Amino acid sequence: MMPLDRNESYWLLDDELVGAVQAPKMQELSTYPEYDELKGALAQYAGVTSGQVLITPGSVTAIEYIARVYAKKEEAILPVPTFYCYESILESVDAKILPIAYEEQNGSFVFPLQKTIEALERDSTKILFLCHPNNPLGCSLSAADISALVAAARRSKALIVSDEAYFEFSTGTTFLPYLSELPNLIIIRTLSKAFALSGARVGYVIAAPEIVKEIEKIILPWPVAYQSVTAALTLLAQADKVKVRRDAVIAEREHFIQELRKISGIIVYPSETNFALVRVPDAARIRDALFAQGIRVALGEPMSHVPEAKMLLRDTLRIAVPDPESKIYLLEKLREYFH
Repeated sequence: MMPLDRNESYWLLDDELVGAVQAPKMQELSTYPEYDELKGALAQYAGVTSGQVLITPGSVTAIEYIARVYAKKEEAILPVPTFYCYESILESVDAKILPIAYEEQNGSFVFPLQKTIEALERDSTKILFLCHPNNPLGCSLSAADISALVAAARRSKALIVSDEAYFEFSTGTTFLPYLSELPNLIIIRTLSKAFALSGARVGYVIAAPEIVKEIEKIILPWPVAYQSVTAALTLLAQADKVKVRRDAVIAEREHFIQELRKISGIIVYPSETNFALVRVPDAARIRDALFAQGIRVALGEPMSHVPEAKMLLRDTLRIAVPDPESKIYLLEKLREYFH
């Protein structure tokens, strides 16, 4: 089965990188893991201090931690569509979700900047969750968007959370340069996508040390296993080699999008992630037909409960960038459906 439905970078690591990840020794399996070395490696990679880093078992758990500490029974701004877990996590802490919908213009998705700023400046707003680059839309915030949001954040008491799980696949716009001047800023990153460690479950939060310490209060001991720590340290030490492989995925993404655009009946949106969002007639039927051919892709519309978001995602499929050989097979099947 070709796994293109969960945004996994399943072919990013080559045999050399996989082979470099050594199994932990028996003593390591029999003792609790230590995190100082990994925290230091993540801090160095991100260009921050160790005190600004919090390790979490995947970025989705980071979202859950932040929601429990800062969003419980509070008003939360949520530009939608967004990563589907946000809605369920915020509902679980009884947050009052204020959804603000993206717009589609000229074949691209436009971030609702002015509406978000207006909501951010309300006294009742406690937290803003941004998915940047956006999953499932694939688009990023521009440098101008970030600058405007930072200016609004200076005037607001609300916490700003930028989920940058796909950052390394993007053109590089990030909130990170503003960390020192915005005490109400949290950035979420992960090794699941750009380091292809989805199964290891290693995410991390970057924030002021005071925020890190506050979130640490609710975390149970030893949340990330030794094997995951070992894999993360190994690949962070070879970040340059990982980047070469990641660049190959990005190149394949652009070629994949170009080939999809040649197929009549398919609308393909720009992407700064490791997946592409496409709009097709009768998306559910196409999804099922591909599954019957051994290809898993994700249906867009069920990713949100918000009516405006569901409308925007109607008749869309989210497809992870396939490896070069699988790409040929997938494109062949899509051409059969849209000939």
